[in-house]
Amino acid sequence: MLEHLGIRWGYVFLRGSVYLSEEDMRSLMASAVEMYLQDEDERRIVQSDFEGKLSTERRYEVLGSFGGQRFDLELETIYGRDSASFLVNEQTRAPGPAFSVN
Repeated sequence: MLEHLGIRWGYVFLRGSVYLSEEDMRSLMASAVEMYLQDEDERRIVQSDFEGKLSTERRYEVLGSFGGQRFDLELETIYGRDSASFLVNEQTRAPGPAFSVN
């Protein structure tokens, strides 16, 4: 999220095992950040090798010592069904703890 739309910044964590390239995963993470910034609840994802849905119920979850709004990804790929989740935390104005112990 760093440098995305100016001075707002934060971090994104991926949780899951997906059969996608690193470039595709970065694109999906960017979609989660855009959804967070634009206050969207759901987005259809269509690419040449996969399609699916990225959605959020606006829940705050914790992964280790980091937390953020959870986004769920459900995909149909050339390898079959797959899923993952992203935690998006904005350090400049998000609800919940906005600090890291690192």
